[in-house]
Amino acid sequence: MPQLRSRLVVGAAALAVAATGVTILMPMGTASAARLEATCANTLDDAKTLQGPRSTPPRTGTRSSSRAPAWSTRRSACLAAAPSAATPRRGTVIKQADGANLPALLASEGWVKNFDTSDDTLRVERLTIDGNRDANTGTVALMLRSWNARIYDIDVYGAPSDGIRISNPSKDGVMLRNTMVNSVISDVYIAGAVEAGLRVVDPGNSVTDWTFQRSWIGFSGTHAIQSDNAAGWTFSDLHLYATPKHAIDAHRCFGTSIHNNYIEDFGAESKANETYYGIRCDLQGEANTTITANRIHKFLPPPNGLQELTKAWKLRAAPPERRRDTAAGPLPADVDFVYLALDGVNYGTGHAAVTGNTILGHGTKRETGLLFTKGDGEGQAMSVVSTANLVDNVGTPRRIGPGVRLRRSY
Repeated sequence: MPQLRSRLVVGAAALAVAATGVTILMPMGTASAARLEATCANTLDDAKTLQGPRSTPPRTGTRSSSRAPAWSTRRSACLAAAPSAATPRRGTVIKQADGANLPALLASEGWVKNFDTSDDTLRVERLTIDGNRDANTGTVALMLRSWNARIYDIDVYGAPSDGIRISNPSKDGVMLRNTMVNSVISDVYIAGAVEAGLRVVDPGNSVTDWTFQRSWIGFSGTHAIQSDNAAGWTFSDLHLYATPKHAIDAHRCFGTSIHNNYIEDFGAESKANETYYGIRCDLQGEANTTITANRIHKFLPPPNGLQELTKAWKLRAAPPERRRDTAAGPLPADVDFVYLALDGVNYGTGHAAVTGNTILGHGTKRETGLLFTKGDGEGQAMSVVSTANLVDNVGTPRRIGPGVRLRRSY
């Protein structure tokens, strides 16, 4: 059971000009606490409006202030507001000011203050976070360092770094002594991040047993999902598209489930002599991993897709429809594409079931549908069931390395 400490769970909001990079935003309250509300006018006085007297709840904002609010009481279960005619996007909108270059636009208190234990329960919902990537650098839109967190129904756009990052190290590199588990991210839309859409940073072994589901990640600068530690994680019902590098890059898979995801494309940057993966997973011993019912393609994102997305965002409109004649084309001859890979075992015997996935390629020799290899370590092995997978129009449908045993399915 994670260790708990009696402290607030808070976040950090954007500043126009500030001596410190982050400030406290939103404490999590008890289930029966009242919702905080504020109305902003997009002026420098918004900070006072959001701050409010500490003895009474502030009012919920529909636009971000250019100065940082700070609340110290545990009152609210979430940060939310109904859309208005002037702000058609749902919920509160927090936008980073030009040139703020914050390390994180919203962040858990423990990350900001370098605690060595994870924060208590955090809930964020019905919130739009605009990182303002065109006028800032290096900012993570939402930085999480809380256990039992619930992140629902948020939009994350234009993060100058990762869209959402879950981090074991704090702002100044303090590592956790406990775990950060039992959390859910659901029904979110992450678009136009300069780096990864969702990033898990865990040099230790604290960020395990999360669920990321029913969400969309598009036009990230690197990966859609990049995870140092996928132990106990479930990645399900995701639509990942316009991805320059790997769609799902999951390391230390241990009791991991990757299920029912639509990977529209991956490897869009296509650098010579590089290998790109639709789903990539290396295994730990002692537990089973399942990779099931995923649909993996290698469509080509339109060259002006990010510009179209940015324009649609500013107009509060849906992105243009993608057409088949702009989503297909020849692949480069000097790049390798692997649609689904178990490409390593870190210790012991890795166990995995890979079933019911569908892969559709372009018929080139440098495309591999399924890759199973234990890596170069001594003493490791891999035990895999690979069945009922459809692999069409791929140069190498399945490649199996030494030390990998295909097991009979029942």
